Amino acid sequence: MQFNVQDISKYRTHLMGIATLLVIFGHSAGNGVIMPDWMESLCGLASIGVDIFLLVSGLGMWYSLNNLKEESLSGGGLKRWYTRRYKRVLVPYLIIIGFHEILSVIHGMPISHALLELSTIGYWVNHQGAWFIAMLIPVYAMTPVHYIICRKINHVLYSMIIIFIVVIVSALNYPTENSQWQMIIANIKHVMYHLPSFLIGFMLAPFALNNKKVSYFWLILLPAVIVLLQKFMNFGYWPGFLVLPFITICCFLLHYACKIVSSILVFFGKISLESYLFNVIIGSWIIWYLPCLYESPLNKGCYLSYSIVCLVGTILAYFVNTICNRSLNHTHKY
Repeated sequence: MQFNVQDISKYRTHLMGIATLLVIFGHSAGNGVIMPDWMESLCGLASIGVDIFLLVSGLGMWYSLNNLKEESLSGGGLKRWYTRRYKRVLVPYLIIIGFHEILSVIHGMPISHALLELSTIGYWVNHQGAWFIAMLIPVYAMTPVHYIICRKINHVLYSMIIIFIVVIVSALNYPTENSQWQMIIANIKHVMYHLPSFLIGFMLAPFALNNKKVSYFWLILLPAVIVLLQKFMNFGYWPGFLVLPFITICCFLLHYACKIVSSILVFFGKISLESYLFNVIIGSWIIWYLPCLYESPLNKGCYLSYSIVCLVGTILAYFVNTICNRSLNHTHKY
């Protein structure tokens, strides 16, 4: 049996919806939700939601670059590509996190600290702020170069070599007595743990475009073996390679999903970025403005407060996403 890679493109928004729900679940422990140990362990594995988003994003980036004309890669087309990609990420980011940083300053955060977080530099030096946005900025910057190289040589072999190098480099230790450098190295490694997912999605995109099929061995069995080896050897970020088997199984199940389930996943898929951003900040707003609720017996185990985080975050994410889409679509007409 073989897997039609085009299914990843077909169910792109559904998969992003699954990723969004996994991230919401994964953040529950960080928001103080008390749960059994086995569920807390699953929260750690929910980080695969990030890898799903990156794999699907890598596939989408290849498609968007492939749609550019040859001459546009070194001209105005590439500039428009960068502008469009960064606007899609940074406009909602600046709206949501910018507002949060203003509130943080009102509650005593130094302005310099708030600006450092807003610029995403705060992640690289202090592991504070939206790390996922901090990752996307340099990844998007390097993507066109990666695409050009992929077009000139065997893109599968080249991608596998790059993935191998990334896995090795991110798994090695770099001892230093300087605590600040230790923090910076740890933050870079954290980003590199998830980078293979983006590269895998980019590598699979030509297969999806040409409606090609890939053996389940390469998508399920081989990644599972790699995961087992990494876990057994305690080497690198082993959950990352679970993304391929997981997406393959999800695509199979989505073939048979009812309309209600599909609609819910599509909805969350469309607000994935905004949902992530609100999910990491609304908990602070509850502590600041609703301390009575947060400390109330009704909030035992933080179930009530995190339910509010999820509900309000989803509503606000939809609102901001609608505004940004209308604004960006209007801008691109001119």
